[in-house]
Formats: sequence, C-alpha cells, structure tokens
Amino acid sequence: MSSILTNAGAASALQMLRSLDSQMLGTQRQVATGLRVDQASDNAAYWSIATTMRSDNGALSAVQDALGLGAAKVETAYEGIAATTDILAAFMAKVVSAQQDGIDKNKIQEELEQLKQQIVSISNSASFAGQNWLRSDMQGEVSEAGAKTSVVSSFNRSEDGTVSVGTIDVDLSKIALFKNGGGGILQKEPDPDLGHGLGTIGGLLGFSTSGYGDVPGPVFDQPFTITKFDVVTVAFSVGTSNDTFVITKSVVDQALGGELGYGFDGDIESAADWAKVLQQATFLNKPPSDALLTAQGGTPNIFFRAIIPLAAELITVQPPVHTRTLPPEGIDILDIDVTDPDIDFPTITLVLDEMQQKVISAGAYLGSLRSRIAMQEAFGNSLAGSLDRGIGRLVDVNMSEASSRLKALQVQQQLATQSLSIANSDAQNILSLFR
Repeated sequence: MSSILTNAGAASALQMLRSLDSQMLGTQRQVATGLRVDQASDNAAYWSIATTMRSDNGALSAVQDALGLGAAKVETAYEGIAATTDILAAFMAKVVSAQQDGIDKNKIQEELEQLKQQIVSISNSASFAGQNWLRSDMQGEVSEAGAKTSVVSSFNRSEDGTVSVGTIDVDLSKIALFKNGGGGILQKEPDPDLGHGLGTIGGLLGFSTSGYGDVPGPVFDQPFTITKFDVVTVAFSVGTSNDTFVITKSVVDQALGGELGYGFDGDIESAADWAKVLQQATFLNKPPSDALLTAQGGTPNIFFRAIIPLAAELITVQPPVHTRTLPPEGIDILDIDVTDPDIDFPTITLVLDEMQQKVISAGAYLGSLRSRIAMQEAFGNSLAGSLDRGIGRLVDVNMSEASSRLKALQVQQQLATQSLSIANSDAQNILSLFR
C-alpha cells in the first residue's frame, strides 16, 4: 500500500542508515586509536584489567629507573674498592720493604703518605647521587640501622590487590672504608666489642705482697676482659725459687671457656672466675715439678698458697707487668709510620693483610650486588614486554579486520543511502497518478 503520510520504506532505510553510521563511528574510532577496548563501555572487565596493568607497567618503569640508579651507585663503589685494593697491595709492599736493614725509612714513609692520601681521595670521590658508600655516616656498631641502605628492585601486586615495593638491601658495614667516628675497614674501632675494659686487671695492677702460708691475693674490683693483645706477666718467689706466671686470653679460655655459660671471649666476670684464671696460670699450666704455688679462694677473697713441700717458705709476689701488642681497637691505616722506632712490623703486616682481605671481600660483595641488579634489570625489561603484550591481547584491535569491516560498512552505508533515496521517491510516483 502506498501512503503520503507514512513512508515505511524510507523509515526502514533511515533506521538502517543510522545503525550503519553508529557502527561506522565505532570502527573509525578503533582504527584511529588502535584499540578494540578504549572505554569502559566497550568491555568493562577487559578495560579494568588493562587500565590496572598499564598503571603497574608505569610503576615497573619507575623501578627500572631506580635499578639503573642503584646500579650506578654500586658501580661507583666497586670502582673505588677495586682501586683501593691495588693501593693496599702497594702499601703492603712498601711496609715489607721498610723492614730491610739499611733502607731509608723516611723515603718509604713519604711514599706511604702519598698512598694514604690517594686512598682518602678515592673514598671521598666515590659518590653518586649524593651517596658515598665508601665513606659512610654510620655511627657506632655495625648492627645499627644506619649501616644499611637499599636499592628499589621490584613492584609487586598480590592476589588480593595490595601492592608493595621490593628492595635489595646493601650492608654498608661490609664496604665502608671510613666511618664517622671510626670503625671502617681501614680504621680503628671506636667502641670495640671487647666486653669490659681492663681497668686494674681485677686488682692485680699495682699489687704486690709477701708472707707465709695463705698470702692474700688481689682484691677483685670489677669485671674485665683479657684480649688476645694483652699479656700480663707476674714475677714471684717461694723461698729461694723464682718464677713467673703469665695471663693471656688463652689462659682465660683454658680456665673458663669450656664451662657452661662461658664463651671464649676473655671475659672475667667475678672473683671466682678470676681465681680460676690465676690457678690456671700459676699451677695448672706448669709441669708438676715446676709448680711453686697456686691461687685459691675466689668468694669473697683470693689468696696464694705454696705447694706442700714449700708450705713453710716465704711467698713474694712482685707487681705485674702488662704489655699490649696491639690496641684492642686495631690500627688506623692513616696512623702507620714505619719511621717509628717502636713499630711492631709483624703486627702491622698482619693488620694490613686483614684490611686487604676485608677490602677484597667488599669488592666481592659489590660484585654480587652488581650481578643481582643486572639480572633484575633484565627480568624487569622482559616483564614489561610481557605486560605490554598481555594488555595488547586484551584491548588492541585487529587492524586487518577493522579495515575490512570499515570498507564493508562504507559500502553498506552507500547502499542504505541509495535505498533511502529510492524510498523517498515513492511520493513523486504517487503525484504522477494525479496528473
């Protein structure tokens, strides 16, 4: 039926044209953006996942930048440690040369001073981004929080959606050549962990006595520590026989180290402990034929007693002589002076070797950090690529399909326009009936 009021064909053609126009706009947007899911309305689930993963990928990119910064810090510290290792080898060679007879130690000391300054220069200049790991601001013991720093290494999102940042910890106590206040690899310890200070060595310093029978010994005044550097020698006589007893850390360990609750630390905590140490030195460490007296008591008093065959003889104990082969806090490399007439070359050589081994260990530690950071960077780059590909699979448009669909829609749009034109021509056909 033909009607001049209602053109059903034109309405149908117009509806189809509108639908094609909408599809055309969507396909054109996909072609222009390259995205199949560009808005939440396109696919809410995929859009949400893709948006979250893009955010994570941005954070991962920041982590990669932080890793690059951390790698630069490690590399800077490593180069400083490597250079210091070479200088310490030269330093050791000069100290060994200084032990030769007839050598000009003043000339060698001049060379050592230059090497010292070079070490200081290296430690001062090994700085990157305001941080110098070879000259640390750490204070006190290495267990403090100030002995640690970290490098950002990863960005993690758990199954419940919470996020966290992973780090690689760096123990500065293993690599710091110098610390403020001392305690670096090339420095003295400012507060060595040596238990109690010597004080009066349990009352023995300045002590001397003479008498028959049980002769009062030193009055124990406070806990103290005999270190591996301490040697206390006491001369005594029983009748006409003269001898000495010696107290070292080895003697303390023999007397106390094997007992429950005692470590091999040289610590003497009480008068009872001190009596055991004195007994070890005066009697137990001597062949029975050589022993002249023994220490007894301990709570509250210590006394000396001659062996039975000499019980009636006069006991005389001389003031002790305390010597220390090395300061308990160690030696600062900057204080070494081969021109010092009292220098202990064997000890200095030992300390330098220990320093060199610590610097070598620091280099190995930094090398392992450098390897780990490199592996983490490689993984981060690979992970970022995987995330990009995963996001692409979710939201990227297939450009070949979109191009074919766009061409098809263009043809359909042309046909729909033609159909609308034909439908609109019906009114003209009706008009011709009334002519």
